[in-house]
Formats: sequence, C-alpha cells, structure tokens
Amino acid sequence: MKRLLSTICLLAICFGLTQAQTKVDSEKMIKERVENMRANLKLSSAEAKAFYPAYEQFLRNEIKCHETYKQNLAKKGIKLNAPGQNKEIIESLKDDQLSYLQDQKFELRKSILNMETSFYKKLKTMLTPRHIQNFYNIDDKYKRQIIAKRQSEKSEKKAIDPSSVNSGKKRR
Repeated sequence: MKRLLSTICLLAICFGLTQAQTKVDSEKMIKERVENMRANLKLSSAEAKAFYPAYEQFLRNEIKCHETYKQNLAKKGIKLNAPGQNKEIIESLKDDQLSYLQDQKFELRKSILNMETSFYKKLKTMLTPRHIQNFYNIDDKYKRQIIAKRQSEKSEKKAIDPSSVNSGKKRR
C-alpha cells in the first residue's frame, strides 16, 4: 500500500514538474523579450510605466494563442514538431485532420492579427511614432536572432551527431 501511494505521489510530482517546466519556459521567454526591449528601447519613465505592462500582457496573450492552437490540434490527434520538421506527420494525417489543421492555422493567424491590431492601437496612445517604429525594429531583430541561434544550434547538433560521423573507414 505504501509503495502504491509513493508511486502515485511520484507520478503526480513528475507531472507537476513537466507542467511547471512549460510555464517556466514561457515565463523565461517573456522575461528575455521584455529585458531585450528595456535594453534597446529608450523611453521616458512615463512611457515605460505604461508600455512595459502592456507589452508583457501582449506576449502572454500571444503565448495563449499558440497554446490554444496546440490544444485544438491535440483534440484531433495532431501533434506537430517545430516548423519545417512535420513532413512525415502531415503525410500520415487523414483528410479530415488536414482540413482541421488548415482551419486551425487560419484561426491562429486571425487571433494573432486581431491581438496585434489592438496592441498597435494601444501603442499609438502610449508612444511616439518614432518609438513605435523602433519597437517593431527591435522586436523583429530579436526574433531573427532567436531563429538564427536555433538554426546554429541545430546545425551544431547535426555536426556532433555520432550517427552522422563515419567510423574511420574510407568511403568508396
């Protein structure tokens, strides 16, 4: 009985940690993006006081949109990997799943566009046009750096992968 109880507790802890890990990753990402913006976007104290809470809320809403997208796909048995790594998964989907996947992609894009539109309207009340332009430039540059970093990590991982290295034998 004690073993059963301890096993259940252990499983509950593991499940809790995995759930907490996904939240920590999103929290970490939000924190990094806000810190990057604070370091690069020069605002007055009044502008900063209004802008940063709104920006953080925008990032949280963006994450919620993506989580909802993943949850909706999971309901239909669709589990995708990172973009560009889903060819085999997509080929194995049934027609109704493919249709649902496309519908959900459009819903995600629509949700994000609506959210970005309302955030832009808020920005116009908080920041000058120059600051808004700088904000979008900084945000775009940060996203490009993250993508480049992930691609370099991916290529380094492939270079180090032992299955890709020959075993010292010459090829014919």
